[in-house]
Amino acid sequence: MRPASPGFVVRADRIQDVLENTNNRTVRRVKKPAAEALYRQAAAQEEPVAASAFDAPEATSASIQTDVQDLPGAVLETVSVVLRRQVPIRGDEAPRSWFGGLPMMPENVPWPTSISRDQPQKGEFPLHFLAQLSCADLPEDLWGGLGPRSGWLLFFFDPNSCEPESGGEGYRVIYTKTLGAERQAPADLGPVYDGTYSGPQYRHLEGVDAIPDTWRRWPVDFVTVPNSVVEDGEFARVTPEHFEKTLYPGEAHSDSERPPVPDPFTQRMVLAVLKSIETRLGKQPLKPALPDTVLDGLRDAEVFQALKVDTSDLEEKIEALQSSLQNFGEPDDAEIDSKEVDDARNRLADLKDRLESGLRLTALLARYPSAEALQDYQRDSGTANNSWRESALRDLRDMIGQVRSQDLDRSVTPADWDNIKNYLQETGTRYFNFFDLGQLRDPSSRYSALEKKVTLWDLYDANYVQLWEFVADYYADPGRRALIPAETLRGFVPYWRQLRQNRPHRVGGEFDALQSSPKAGPTDRLLLLHLAGDVAMNWTWGDAGIVYFRISPQDLATGSFENTEAVLECY
Repeated sequence: MRPASPGFVVRADRIQDVLENTNNRTVRRVKKPAAEALYRQAAAQEEPVAASAFDAPEATSASIQTDVQDLPGAVLETVSVVLRRQVPIRGDEAPRSWFGGLPMMPENVPWPTSISRDQPQKGEFPLHFLAQLSCADLPEDLWGGLGPRSGWLLFFFDPNSCEPESGGEGYRVIYTKTLGAERQAPADLGPVYDGTYSGPQYRHLEGVDAIPDTWRRWPVDFVTVPNSVVEDGEFARVTPEHFEKTLYPGEAHSDSERPPVPDPFTQRMVLAVLKSIETRLGKQPLKPALPDTVLDGLRDAEVFQALKVDTSDLEEKIEALQSSLQNFGEPDDAEIDSKEVDDARNRLADLKDRLESGLRLTALLARYPSAEALQDYQRDSGTANNSWRESALRDLRDMIGQVRSQDLDRSVTPADWDNIKNYLQETGTRYFNFFDLGQLRDPSSRYSALEKKVTLWDLYDANYVQLWEFVADYYADPGRRALIPAETLRGFVPYWRQLRQNRPHRVGGEFDALQSSPKAGPTDRLLLLHLAGDVAMNWTWGDAGIVYFRISPQDLATGSFENTEAVLECY
């Protein structure tokens, strides 16, 4: 492994907020006072600087008078700024830069709009706010000393199109010299994900209409790192492995995919569980399986009788195991192997379940004593199960209505949830499915009846419902953060420090792309912002891709942010 260019190589134990000593300084073919004069001149104007160069829409970069002859065509960058989400969020200070939420911009700056390349007939529509970055916190060496060092850069994007187009369609970058008040989103701003293309999941919410029109507001800190490309065999990379350990030094990190799914701790989370069960219950097949091949085989009377379970054998095994458990002694005896006792008790419970199921099957076969009669069972059981479904749906909808009538962010105690869970576990139905186990078996054992139990709890798929997204929603909201149980929060804080695919968010310098390799040396496209996938923000760009904004040195120096290009890069 060798550096692709002289200078710094990022090491896991070395991040500097300001790089003072390096032999790899930016090639400064631009006179620094000339570049900075652009922003001093803009700040001195009576009207604020807009997207193209000034906040006033009618102003353009051409209205800034400066000598740009000394501006470089390419810049050799020495530093990059990693945007580190605050974990934990520092609630005692106003964030200077943040992802998601709402922008803070002057009233005379209109909310950016665009035309969808996928639905141009709809005309102009508002873009979604991505990030706001404080230029005053950017290091001096970033972008070769070009660009503003006061004011704010604001990024807007259309997350629901195939990809942004050249010329600014589907995205906007705005520079403002003043902060402004928090701007409410336009009423016609759609959801941050409409389901048209690959992207993030919002299964914890009730359909597209419930998906928010803004992302979570998450403050970020700037961490300045050396801009260096390292060649590793056939590949080149920028980010060292396990970079989150460097980015959050001394903090806990989670290498697991995700913490265990939490139990609901608010009414909103209970509602998500109940609604998911309601949806699945409406689609759940409840008709017993009785294939034609099984019917044909069971027309043989001896084969039909072989379906019966030897309940006497099960009773003998249960009696023997019960005697064995009595011989183990008292539970608190130090010489007793507790694991062996637990295993025996689990076997006993399983045998009792099998016995009860066997007795029910014996009764069923006595009532439906032939293959033809089993067709009546299939019909009767299906009818009974559908009646149970309708009754269960009515009760579920009553519960859902009760939950909706209350404050959805009201806390749910563990005892409250246990009561709901017990109801869901106890409400169910049973029926027998009949199977053909294959021609290689003896005809007397080829066919089998297996009892299926369906409870409302069985229809709750915790991984599908994604309750962990509620945890992040509550954490990013200072007014609701206290709702999260301490134990749950301890599990998620290390998880939120993860970097998806080891890609941090960046400003300036090289980055690890998907369809190309980073290159050392001067560049004529400077990175305004790079956003990777992010579990805490629920950001998934396309099929696990990235979004980045680039600009030429000349356009950055003159504040011509209308010439920014945006790229959605996927696998």
